[in-house]
Amino acid sequence: MSVYRMSGSGLYNAHHQLVAKAKGESLFDGDNQRVGFVRGNTLFDPEDRKMMSVRGSEIYDASNRRVGSLSEVKKAIHGAVEEMMSTAMWYCFIR
Repeated sequence: MSVYRMSGSGLYNAHHQLVAKAKGESLFDGDNQRVGFVRGNTLFDPEDRKMMSVRGSEIYDASNRRVGSLSEVKKAIHGAVEEMMSTAMWYCFIR
């Protein structure tokens, strides 16, 4: 059972509290602080450093270590629609 859910562009926890939201290609935390942005299949931090990338169905961190898969993202987030942004939210706030 998913503890997190997507509603619109927001990620909410089981207590219906906003954890993160997407605005365009940017990712913000619940306090509206920019955490990063998505370009293609890669998530970058606000200083343009690579945080993670998706290759096929696997998720890799900046050191090129496998940290998860897209199926894990779908299991963790109910209603995950936009795969890359949902994956970025999973990487930053759930895993």
